[in-house]
Amino acid sequence: MTAALATRATLAEIEFFRNLAFNQYGEAHALIMAGNDMLRAAGETLRKAAPAADGMFMSQEQRKSVFGSFEVAKRDAFMALAQQMVDADCWTSIVKTTDLERLMDKKAKDELRAELRTKPPEFTEETAASTLEKFAAEAGMIFRRGIAEVFSNLDRRFRSHTGWKIGSRIILSSAFGDYGHWNYHRSHRDTLQDIERTFLILDGRKAVAQYAGIVGAIDAARGRGGFDYPAVIEGEFFKVRIFGNGNAHLWFKRDDLVTVANRMIGEYYGEVIPAERQHDNDDGGLHEPKRSLARNFGFFPTPDALAERTVDDARLYSPDRKLRVLEPSAGTGQLARRALKHGADLVCIEYQRDLAIRLGADGFRTHAGDFLDFTPDMTGTFDRVIMNPPFDRERDIDHVMHALKFLKPDGFLIAIMSAHTEFAETRKAVAFRQHMDRLNGKWSDNPRGSFSSAGTNVNTITLRVYADGRSFW
Repeated sequence: MTAALATRATLAEIEFFRNLAFNQYGEAHALIMAGNDMLRAAGETLRKAAPAADGMFMSQEQRKSVFGSFEVAKRDAFMALAQQMVDADCWTSIVKTTDLERLMDKKAKDELRAELRTKPPEFTEETAASTLEKFAAEAGMIFRRGIAEVFSNLDRRFRSHTGWKIGSRIILSSAFGDYGHWNYHRSHRDTLQDIERTFLILDGRKAVAQYAGIVGAIDAARGRGGFDYPAVIEGEFFKVRIFGNGNAHLWFKRDDLVTVANRMIGEYYGEVIPAERQHDNDDGGLHEPKRSLARNFGFFPTPDALAERTVDDARLYSPDRKLRVLEPSAGTGQLARRALKHGADLVCIEYQRDLAIRLGADGFRTHAGDFLDFTPDMTGTFDRVIMNPPFDRERDIDHVMHALKFLKPDGFLIAIMSAHTEFAETRKAVAFRQHMDRLNGKWSDNPRGSFSSAGTNVNTITLRVYADGRSFW
């Protein structure tokens, strides 16, 4: 799926007129300032000609229309605003006249609008060509992200993208208010438009205006005197049933397009996902870890921002001693390096021998091997465990369960895990959540796209839990 690019000749023409307009704004400012100087000079000359005049035959408003200067910003501020305006307009026009806009989801459009409102890049033929080529190359991924975003915004469970797929129906909670009007706090009007846009494009067609789509059909039904609950509105791709409690149930009518959408979501969330979806019935239970190696060792280094946040939340400060800290599956030391800066007495375990050697060369006390082969008798116990284990096929659950054995009685564990863990209905995931409930474990969402720089868009959560089950406040 690619965007139609503007030709080089078109871009060069736009740059020519953009520069001409910008220069004309500069000339206009100079003329305005010169005109103001001339007005002031004319006023001084008139006062010399008629020093005793009291202005009784002309109102102040009339005098201001003749003698008053034109109010305009100083040149630097004026030209900065002029540049922002001409560049924002040129970029907006280019996006609207290519295929990019119909492929961009709401998030992508909002990001673009925010950039154009603040500091749009200078429009030149070269920057426009490179930008459009970049967008065209990424258009498919932008579209896939749009599908993933629209459904994950409906329900937190959709964040996992492992225990679910788009089925025949979804529920839009509180889509309407008490009197049948759209509940704009939930923005499900936009949700329906995004879903319909997705299905139109998957069907090889262009998006339609609001009044021509499912939103328009709902508005028309409501406009005939309100809904007679349950109201049923049918469009080309959906059947929508609206209930008196404000909820709307959306049934999909094109199974072929649902199948394509599910495939694209899997492609967007990256190579972790296909393996992660293959649970079958071999999850083995909570205390039976998978011993086969993860694909590519399940290696996705913790990005900087998430590593900083994780270590900050690990509570590594102690007023009277160094805390003993374990990082299993230490990888390139993204967490370990930061824990060391906090003064931790650190031990690392890493399966990949080359990475373990590199960690040792960097001064980390490192054991090479599979973490699941280690026992507390071999390493001792720890005040803290900080970890980013492999995610696929619920190995993160296996690693966290094993890591709990390494905690001192008052120890604390913090782990980055797949969002699947919090929602999946597999035997292992359910048993793990029950175990975490008994220990008063606390879940929190990590920002979407946290691992994009590491090569996957999989959503993640952070688990925090004390060995003795104390509560978080």
